[in-house]
Amino acid sequence: MSTEPAYAANGKGSGYLAVLSAPGVPRLVVWSLAGRFGFAGSNLALLTYLHEVTGSLGFAGSMMALSLVGTALTGLLQGRLVDRFGLRRPLLVLSGAHCAASALLVLVVSGPHASPSHAVLLGAVVLLQSFTQPMIAVASRAVWPRLLPPGPRRETAYSYETVSMEACYLLAPALSVTLAQLVWPGTALVCAVVLVAGASVGFATAPVARTRTAAPTAPETAGSGPAPAWWKRTARAGGSAEGHRLVLRFPGMPSLLLAALGFGVGVGFVTVTTTGAADALRASHSTGLLLAAWSISSVAGGLVYNRRPWPRRPEVRLPLLMAAFALSLLPATAGGVPGLVVALVLSGATLAPQLTAQSILLDRLVPADRITEAYGWTTTLVATGNAAGQAMSGVLVERFDHRTAFLVCACLTLVFAALVGAHRRLMSGPDESSHTISRDTTPAT
Repeated sequence: MSTEPAYAANGKGSGYLAVLSAPGVPRLVVWSLAGRFGFAGSNLALLTYLHEVTGSLGFAGSMMALSLVGTALTGLLQGRLVDRFGLRRPLLVLSGAHCAASALLVLVVSGPHASPSHAVLLGAVVLLQSFTQPMIAVASRAVWPRLLPPGPRRETAYSYETVSMEACYLLAPALSVTLAQLVWPGTALVCAVVLVAGASVGFATAPVARTRTAAPTAPETAGSGPAPAWWKRTARAGGSAEGHRLVLRFPGMPSLLLAALGFGVGVGFVTVTTTGAADALRASHSTGLLLAAWSISSVAGGLVYNRRPWPRRPEVRLPLLMAAFALSLLPATAGGVPGLVVALVLSGATLAPQLTAQSILLDRLVPADRITEAYGWTTTLVATGNAAGQAMSGVLVERFDHRTAFLVCACLTLVFAALVGAHRRLMSGPDESSHTISRDTTPAT
């Protein structure tokens, strides 16, 4: 019996148009964009809502921090649930729970805010609301291995994932603020919840969501020898029986998670330090434009670089892109708005290619039935690094200046790049030729 996957979208073209128009893909792209747009605007929508109602930016910021904690925790859980039960049940249950928790949040925010007990209650509800939020990025990442075979087409799909997320983070926050100011402070939050919940239901009812992730297949081709020992241990364990520790123990996964953490630290540093730099350079009115230029550069970098990525081997490409990100921040240490703009444009161009390389390596390092859980780990590490980078950069900007913060960010990212590069062989996984499974052999599992 042949074990070759019956991919839903086969074809020869590997361009964006060919991949996104493949059978079964357009519907998922629409739901993905809707859900990502809602997710990208949800944090700022919550911050704006609480700030307008309570009048305290510090209190609203502390509630948003709790929301980020809930998001980071649920990323791990949802990846695990999707790998075990498929997309359908987790998304439907979470979408209903998220709507209920969001309605409760609006009720609590509308109540009196004078007592400490109300603040504790609000914090608990915020944590619950973010914890039940369906992770569209996790769901979207889970379906591509079912739709596209390994190789250039799937790499293009991963590039689209990062580019579309950057585009959503570019547009959604601005729209959230506009809705909150023009209509009702909670309008943006309600719209975000509706988009995320609706997209989750759309994903859950799609035909591809009714299929379960395939069992792990040994990464070997005809004549390449027996399956590696770690794949055999995974198969004997049922693919997911040993919990999160098994995912972390896959060769190369610690290095990949270190790259995700370094990516998050860099993004967090630049986000806050750019705001401080704009204030110091008396260009605070241009903060939004500077961050928009950073995001636009990331989108352009993803579209252009991923057409012909170099080096071809992602385990070599990833640490080089991390080093390029670090070095491109140096113009900002010279002072002045021009140097800041150059640093943001150059560093932004490396963001989407880094995430694409991480997705490619994830496919290599983790069996198919654990891929979503592993992706949950990478998103959690990115969020953790982001929070740490924002905290550290804020202290450095206040105690020293933005140039010092940019310099520290460059040094830290170079350290992460060196560590990932030193262990790049662990991320090589099976040989690239193993992406193609011979029709004449039945891989060991």
